[in-house]
Amino acid sequence: MKWTRKGYEMDEFAFSLKDQFHKNIYIFGAGQIGENTGRCIRAFGILGGFIDNNRERQGKRLLECTIMSLDKYMSENSDVAIVIGVSKRYSLEIAKQLEKEDLIHGRDFFFEDEFHSKILPVIATYFLNKTYMNLAQITLTERCSLKCKKCAHACYNVGNQAEDLDLSEVYKSADMFFSKVDYINEFVLIGGEPLLYKDLSKVIVYIGNKYRRKIGIFSITTNGTIIPDEETLKVSQKYQVLYRISNYAKELPRLRQSHIKLIKRLQEFEVDYKLYDEDGYWIDYGFDYLNNDMDEEKLIQTFDRCLTPCREVRGNKLYFCVMARSVSDNLHFNEGQDDYLDLEQLNDDNYKKILLEFNLGYSEKGYLDMCHRCHGMDAANYPIPIAEQLV
Repeated sequence: MKWTRKGYEMDEFAFSLKDQFHKNIYIFGAGQIGENTGRCIRAFGILGGFIDNNRERQGKRLLECTIMSLDKYMSENSDVAIVIGVSKRYSLEIAKQLEKEDLIHGRDFFFEDEFHSKILPVIATYFLNKTYMNLAQITLTERCSLKCKKCAHACYNVGNQAEDLDLSEVYKSADMFFSKVDYINEFVLIGGEPLLYKDLSKVIVYIGNKYRRKIGIFSITTNGTIIPDEETLKVSQKYQVLYRISNYAKELPRLRQSHIKLIKRLQEFEVDYKLYDEDGYWIDYGFDYLNNDMDEEKLIQTFDRCLTPCREVRGNKLYFCVMARSVSDNLHFNEGQDDYLDLEQLNDDNYKKILLEFNLGYSEKGYLDMCHRCHGMDAANYPIPIAEQLV
């Protein structure tokens, strides 16, 4: 989206939200997803409590709040504000349950994903004078232990001798980001393969010591081929780091044994992890062969349909699309050199709204230079084998 009223783009939407959504929000779902969403809301002091259909949970406490039935909540609250905090498998079922109470989606309740990506960022900025983001990452290295032919970051084109992000630059990235952001749902250390980064334990300690209270989920995304050293495991446990293990075993069966070894080690040190199901397929973004001739209108349309959810911080630069930045660098396109928000320059009284708008997809151009090399949302129409190796 192209800025036309920079610093004021979200005014109308913000003031359309019910007052209750910046005062007293209840989470429908007292499981892991609901608890994490509750932590984010509690960070801003507006968590009211939890609703759950499970009678065994009702009456118990979670995050110092009471879990209640929907009937009890409706009887005690004339003005409602609910976030559905369950997996997508059950969210539509709960939405129907709320609609039977004459509650309306977009007015009285929101789904968890839209709440994190748009609603809570707006609430935090407009009504609480804070900044909230859903998802951001630091790319520690572009090196990887695999050579996936269609890597979305083009890490296959990076040699083993390539320079990683300097440790001082990692520290600067974290400091700059958290000087502007009060709380984030998930902050990720990623690669390439981040477990190749020799100072990973130092990064975890630095961010953990200074900013863990500002992070809901502190995570590392790994392909599961490398076992962390003992020091990394110890600090991962101390700072509650979640290891997200991508699962390419369908294409690379040897990884199943690697996963077993990694998980055993994580369990020994009581480190949380999530091993994903074996992916059925990847999608081809087309970075390595697309070079579409697009006018400004078409580029803006492509960008607006995509709105990738994850931001990347690199020094003082906040990138909207980590793939655009990494692919341009790794394939030496040298495009989109100015497609970032300079956090160091956000000093005026209105910077929180500008940061909010950038996070929601606004920019001076309304698109990224790399958009002409990407299928965008249409990439879903180009399925490809997962993790197919070059060698």
